[in-house]
Amino acid sequence: MFRAAFFLCTVLFVSGVASGQTTLFNIPTADTLQKGSWGVEGDFITKPVSYRDGGYQAYGYRVAYGLDNKTELGTNFYLAYDGDKTGAQAEFSLKRNVYRNERLGVSISGGAVAFVPLRPQNGETTTVMVYGVGSKTVNALNGMTVTGGAYHVFGGSDFGDRTGAIIGVNQPIVDRVSFVADWFSGKNRLGYASAGMNFAVTKRQYLTTGYSFGNSGRGNNAFAAYYGITF
Repeated sequence: MFRAAFFLCTVLFVSGVASGQTTLFNIPTADTLQKGSWGVEGDFITKPVSYRDGGYQAYGYRVAYGLDNKTELGTNFYLAYDGDKTGAQAEFSLKRNVYRNERLGVSISGGAVAFVPLRPQNGETTTVMVYGVGSKTVNALNGMTVTGGAYHVFGGSDFGDRTGAIIGVNQPIVDRVSFVADWFSGKNRLGYASAGMNFAVTKRQYLTTGYSFGNSGRGNNAFAAYYGITF
């Protein structure tokens, strides 16, 4: 029972890291939506093995809104199932851009994400992550954008490392296709390295698919597919 409860909490936590805001793969970017703009995304995450071997599915959505040209609000919800237990979690986020220079391709933002378990197990409580990230776009490298920063976690039980680094890269390959990869350092529920491809289906729609690997734990990995639209 403890293993199932820990699994559900971890899956929901990792699923919700991007919590209703502009992201790379899982980490928050230094960008924010324009005033009055919406971002809506449907997510599917799975470990494609049998339930008895640790398989699971997680389903959810993300919604983000540009309160102004520098402030983004978001919320999302996730439901996970491992063949025995079901877990649910809601997340709420705030991100503020504090510096942006389009000529230099530099942007800096800070934010916070609250993770609220809706079906607490084994003493789970609300956890809050605060972070700061900066990005630099290099036009000479086909518009590659590098993101870096740090995070700290408050609250929660048996969380593990509470402070860590945030690293990511978005490398355009051809028109409408980019390679994306990111990493949360630390041995905790955030600690995953992820890599995949982003496809701009239309100017306002995208599909991101890839795989995430945990910094610790044997077999701690999952496939993810995110489909979103902005308007």
